[in-house]
Amino acid sequence: MSNPNTLYANTFIDALIACGLRSVCIAPGSRHTALVLALARHRDEIDLYSHLDERSAAFFALGLALGSDEPAAIVCTSGSAAANFFPAIVEAHQSRVPLIALTADRPHELRHSGANQTIDQIKLYGDYVDWFVDAPLPAADPPAVALRHLSTLAARAFNTCKRKRGVVHINLPFRKPFEPSARADELVAIKNPVTTKFVEAHSKRESGLSALLADELLARPGIIYFGHGSCRSEAERAAITPWAERLSAITGYPIFAEFTSNMRRGCTIGAYESLIAANADRLSQAEVFIRFGSPPLAKNMQDFMHGNHLRYHIYCSRAGEWADDSHSVSHHLTVNPAKVSVDEWDGWNSAAPREQWPQQWQAAERIARQVIADQIMTGEYFDGAVLHDVVELMPAESALFVGNSLPIRHLDQFGMPREKPVFVYANRGASGIDGNVSTALGIGAARRGKPLVAVLGDVTLYHDLNGLLAIGRCGTPATIVLLNNGGGGIFHRLPARRFEPHFSDFFITAHGLDFRHAAALYDLEYILADDRAAFRAAFRDSVGGSVSRLIEVRTDAVDDLRRRNEIMAAARERLNAAF
Repeated sequence: MSNPNTLYANTFIDALIACGLRSVCIAPGSRHTALVLALARHRDEIDLYSHLDERSAAFFALGLALGSDEPAAIVCTSGSAAANFFPAIVEAHQSRVPLIALTADRPHELRHSGANQTIDQIKLYGDYVDWFVDAPLPAADPPAVALRHLSTLAARAFNTCKRKRGVVHINLPFRKPFEPSARADELVAIKNPVTTKFVEAHSKRESGLSALLADELLARPGIIYFGHGSCRSEAERAAITPWAERLSAITGYPIFAEFTSNMRRGCTIGAYESLIAANADRLSQAEVFIRFGSPPLAKNMQDFMHGNHLRYHIYCSRAGEWADDSHSVSHHLTVNPAKVSVDEWDGWNSAAPREQWPQQWQAAERIARQVIADQIMTGEYFDGAVLHDVVELMPAESALFVGNSLPIRHLDQFGMPREKPVFVYANRGASGIDGNVSTALGIGAARRGKPLVAVLGDVTLYHDLNGLLAIGRCGTPATIVLLNNGGGGIFHRLPARRFEPHFSDFFITAHGLDFRHAAALYDLEYILADDRAAFRAAFRDSVGGSVSRLIEVRTDAVDDLRRRNEIMAAARERLNAAF
């Protein structure tokens, strides 16, 4: 049986050296054996220095980093050995010298157990490091994403150390045995490892993306994806829209846009959840993924991003943050949407036709949109149809806040682009249901004089019911659309639904609340609208007015899921007939 320690250490060290690490100081011990042997495999490529004690090793590495102006690494076993790195780490932090500390550690079951030579190594160096990570424990037969995580962890560690000119501490736990087995296959760390490259723009008006668009990349099919948070103001949208459209023309890649990216416009692909459900193989042909904002909301887009078919996964980060739970980013750029200029594309020609790649996506998008519109017009009313109508009926320059769980997913799937787009907000940093009412009303106060609509689920509204006090207290009129499916409707999408009665008792959490009493408590007008005609009339009458209203639509989570599946099936049928 192969040793997972060897696989993990080789994967991590190989990526670290691929990023540019050239100097490592090693102190003696046992638990860091896998790291030492992984480094020894590269002794002809890098400089390895052996030291008898950790304190001297760390200060020697400090001198290497000072003299070369490049990151140096220090490696030690677990326990007090790691503590002896501390003085040099303090000096590196104070002097802004790039240093990478790799400390081996005991597995979790031995921590706080009284095991010999065991100390608490979590954030051992406190604020003297710029980044700390407690790496995962090596596992037998790990999934590919776990190994990709080790590669991107190494790339991020090296880049953070070099860019911030400070200290990065990676704590790596290992179980016995530490030595490799006789099997040769464990020495091969990972096939086609991801080594993320961090790309800097040449000027403040550029993204750095133009430097990556080599002929080899442009010869491959791809897509441009705008996730949540891509644009946070109308000014940012005005800046990035012509830049993005020109990028699409140069590459020949269609633009996919989540609704809360605030980039979903007439020419973008927005019905992709239905499109991919109809023909996932079409998307899998894409080899280039240029991504902005948060990771995808839709599961089938998440599955695409987690696939191994991408040759280039270019992530354009707003402020240098990492947002890649698939650990597949090949190139990381920092792009401020407010600063980009379409002038970056001066001299670039539009892409030559690539087997009608973008045209086929646009044609499929038109069919999917029509299917959605037809189904909502003629079928039973459900949560997704409410979001479709909200988007259609909102006045220009209005703000839409959408709650987490089901509402934001229904908006993304069934909200169609508008000629004059509304601006959409959501709490997607941690994606919780707490505080959504208060956040929405704060947005309304910041945009005083412009219509505010908040679409919230019943549990989300209940969670922040006291936030409704701000409507009168802070003078923030709002139209609140309540989608009441009796609690926990999103969980019907999970396999846990098969386990009754526990599913109903602990996941659905039915509440039986009558929200008209909440409306009365906070002096809101209350309207119950359980069909499409009633909702559209109530919404038109309310939105943009000076009187705040709570419009409740009572739905059934099981029926809503059925209607969603019916619409996706109808889209699949029409698309298969067309293509």
